[in-house]
Amino acid sequence: MEIIIYGKKGDAHTVAFKNFLRMAEIDFTYKNLAEDEDAKAHTKKLYDGAVKYPTLIVDGEVHLTPTSDTFNKVMKELKLRG
Repeated sequence: MEIIIYGKKGDAHTVAFKNFLRMAEIDFTYKNLAEDEDAKAHTKKLYDGAVKYPTLIVDGEVHLTPTSDTFNKVMKELKLRG
């Protein structure tokens, strides 16, 4: 399973999602949009030219600006617990 989070330092959802995955000891890749130009360019393609965050990608399935409810639903579907 591959989990990628595009986010920004200090963003509440980004921090919460990263903390959940760390506490559950689930491997994931974090891409900081303030530092990673490739991730920023990919985000612009996903959001029609805008930079928005967080973005959650699980095994290639993209979840655009997921809320905590969306994130929890995805984790539950994957049978992952924090």
